[in-house]
Amino acid sequence: MIDLTKFLSTIVLTFSFTSPEPAKLQYNPEFILQAVLDYKKLSFRPDVRLPEIKYESQATLKEFQDDLEPQWGFRPEVITNAYVIKKNVIYLIDEKEYYERHQRCIDDSLAHELAHYIQSQYRGWDLNDDSLEWDAIDVQNWFRENYCR
Repeated sequence: MIDLTKFLSTIVLTFSFTSPEPAKLQYNPEFILQAVLDYKKLSFRPDVRLPEIKYESQATLKEFQDDLEPQWGFRPEVITNAYVIKKNVIYLIDEKEYYERHQRCIDDSLAHELAHYIQSQYRGWDLNDDSLEWDAIDVQNWFRENYCR
């Protein structure tokens, strides 16, 4: 006979210590950057420092909030995909289920954030311009249609 209390405790412990499977890039970041640069008809600039990529599963909410609050003017309640201009850091959600649920891939999220990196670091544009979000969405959709499987 199964001890129901012991069985339920085992299930709770299993789910408490099991983290969701992370999403993995299909392409390396350099390939994605080059694809976005090609799409935007720009050349790679070795003089521009590449952004650091921090994955949600490896970052703390406090770290994310501390990095984004000066840029966004508020402390986000959750980690999202974002490019931090002053730190030249890209945060990426890396929860596989998130991308499956939205029929996307983590690579298109990186393409979106790299579009913001290019807007800021290559072109010197002010990311407070709302139209630049539409440009990044266009890049993301293009990348998804052409590269996500």
